[in-house]
Amino acid sequence: MSHFWSAVQWWEEWQLRFLVLASLFFQYFLFLAALLRKRRIPAWFRALIWLAYQVGDVVAIYALATLFNNHKKDELEAGIRGHLDTLWAPILLLHLGGQDGITAYNIEDNENWRRHLLIAASQIAIAIYVFCKSWWFDDTRLLRAAILLFVPGVVKCLEKPWALKNATVTSIIDSSDPQMMLTMEEKDDKPAKTLEDYVQQAATECVKKPTEGEASDEYFVDKMNDEPYHLFVDLSHPYSIRLKNLKIMVAETGRDEAHDRVRLFLSRGFDRLYTKHKASYGGVLRAIVVFLTFVDIGLFQESRRSTYVPADVVVTYILLCCTAALELISACVVLASGLPLPDDQIAQYNIFGYLARNKKHWTLRHLAFLLGLKDHHDHLCCTTPPVPSRHITELVYDHIYGGWKDYIDADGVRHVNDDQDKATGSRTGIKAVDYYRRFNDSRGQRTLEWENKNLLERSKPLGHFERSLRRPFDESIIIWHLATEFCYFDHVDTGGDAPQHSRVISNYMAYLLFVRPWMLMPGTRRGLFRAVYLELRKMLTDKKSDLEGGDEGTDKKKKKMKVPTRAMDEIARKIIQKVRNPRKISAAPTRPGRVSADELVRHAWDLAHELMEFAKGKAVEIEEKKLKEEEEERKRTVKSEAKTVTSSAEKKAEITISAKKEGDDKMWEVIQTIWVEMLCFSAGRCRGYLHAKILGNGGEYLSYVWLLLSYMGMETMAERMQMTELPMDGDTGALVTASNVEDDDDNEQAPEDPPRKQASKDPSGTTATLTPAAVVPTGSVAVVVPIFGNDNNV
Repeated sequence: MSHFWSAVQWWEEWQLRFLVLASLFFQYFLFLAALLRKRRIPAWFRALIWLAYQVGDVVAIYALATLFNNHKKDELEAGIRGHLDTLWAPILLLHLGGQDGITAYNIEDNENWRRHLLIAASQIAIAIYVFCKSWWFDDTRLLRAAILLFVPGVVKCLEKPWALKNATVTSIIDSSDPQMMLTMEEKDDKPAKTLEDYVQQAATECVKKPTEGEASDEYFVDKMNDEPYHLFVDLSHPYSIRLKNLKIMVAETGRDEAHDRVRLFLSRGFDRLYTKHKASYGGVLRAIVVFLTFVDIGLFQESRRSTYVPADVVVTYILLCCTAALELISACVVLASGLPLPDDQIAQYNIFGYLARNKKHWTLRHLAFLLGLKDHHDHLCCTTPPVPSRHITELVYDHIYGGWKDYIDADGVRHVNDDQDKATGSRTGIKAVDYYRRFNDSRGQRTLEWENKNLLERSKPLGHFERSLRRPFDESIIIWHLATEFCYFDHVDTGGDAPQHSRVISNYMAYLLFVRPWMLMPGTRRGLFRAVYLELRKMLTDKKSDLEGGDEGTDKKKKKMKVPTRAMDEIARKIIQKVRNPRKISAAPTRPGRVSADELVRHAWDLAHELMEFAKGKAVEIEEKKLKEEEEERKRTVKSEAKTVTSSAEKKAEITISAKKEGDDKMWEVIQTIWVEMLCFSAGRCRGYLHAKILGNGGEYLSYVWLLLSYMGMETMAERMQMTELPMDGDTGALVTASNVEDDDDNEQAPEDPPRKQASKDPSGTTATLTPAAVVPTGSVAVVVPIFGNDNNV
């Protein structure tokens, strides 16, 4: 028992020293963590950062409370120890002020600035009370050192709640500068007052393609770089500023600099939301703190150190020197380039890879299931290594720039009804603003429209292609993810970039669907991924379809078999063998209004098969064209019959191989374009607040796309939500025409019938009957959506 009380007495004597040193340790850890938290770091390390962020303040508060209690006791040793540990109080206030690079851990922490202000005020009061009640004025140098430390300690302690307040949604909204916006508008000769004017001028700017010199408005570039955080609260710039944004982004070097520029914007947004680096007074305060801490070291060196407890002298030296070094390094980071740029890698999640890894991690997966951590296990163990995203950003840039230049007509007459023009002799068509809205609402329909126009003369339209885009968005993602994998593993890789880019975007969209469904769009069903996975697993383990008999007990055992360990390509090829024959897939009955995983898998294969047939058709078309050209060339240059036969046979074989490769390349080009459209569609429908929230956890590549869309003048989420009226005539939005689908042929309206209110004309002249559909406003355009069984995502 005596040992216990001795330990208690020892802890009473040493606990304050341990607490202040622990507080110092947490500050160093948080400083290092702040340099890494923009990067893609392991979840366990991110958990340590959160723990240090929470515990660091608790330890500093507990140390101040201990200091307060010690100085209320009458048993202080002649006041000697009270002299020196009082100097620790302002250092603890510096620790409470936290590190510049980690003011808030989550975006919700900013809304708790009042609580942090109350804590700061109470701890400052405690520190001042301890200082006034316990100091003896027999060591003036130490007194000056304490006073000098109190000044930056109090200021830095109050700086944290002030920084949190400035990062709240309300403060960011209030900090917008309408005067700057009006000034920018006044500088324009032809300011864009309406959406129509803006679209006209924006399309003209893209066609003109300004040079780097013309887009070098240094004042505006600074504003553009310093104020991206307004977009995180869904504040759109006026049209005149958006035109200047677009002019900078489409300059000659715009494509090469787009990725780095967007990355810089996201970094500045992170600094405003989660750090003190955007504070205008930050550099001056850091310099003062560094200067005073080094002055305190000199004053302490000249004080009467020998009269104090040696252990306290050592602890004081450690606190002063380490705090001064930490403040110096932190000031250099603030005054220099700031924190490192955020991670620019794109996460990957593949459903076939998910199948292949489950056997390898079976024991850990079962343990995670028992602990209720299965989702975390799936996230950690089944996510494939991320890949660089620069090439994907360039694809998105080309998609947006091509939309402005080739799809959104500056004169409003490029996309016209040719038959009507020939009949009337006039130039009519949908306005550019309608195509602007249509482009923003497209998630594959623009590619479908173009490819169907090219196919009408030679073959039947892409029916499964079209139906896959008319489904809810989460179902479209899983269908296209499977179809991309089917095409990749069943088709010979041409060696081009399009297959790799398509799979990268496909895997990323699958990752968003399974890991971050709330970033896709409201109502996204994460369970679709799991349901399709179980269906594929069943196809790999259930031998019932391969056997002509078997009792029920045997079937149940086979259904419980674990997925054998095989490579992704082996799993994919076996699934392809199953889905080639629809009779081998046992379709389970589903309730009316619900979609089955079996249906999604079959639809994905139908889509993949249609795409591969599309590639074959393209190859035949290209081969016929080249053979015809070769035949004409041969007739002109023939010299000898024998030589002609040989060279003609060899040339035909070369043409066949080349045509097949070009057909495959065209198929992957279509798949790549569809995925780019889906990526942009999803990014444009995620609120800025969600992009700001995910920045605190390392960020997502979807934020790159979202910010690039905003700075290249595309429609913002705020504009969609602020729509005041339904589209006028000609504004078809994201409407998918149904006249090209075989199943909907009966719904087409005969030419002699009078037009109905429910029918709408698309630019190609085809008519889609909208009677069995619902008009759902999705922002700037009312989208006509077919009513399916499950319309959560419509």
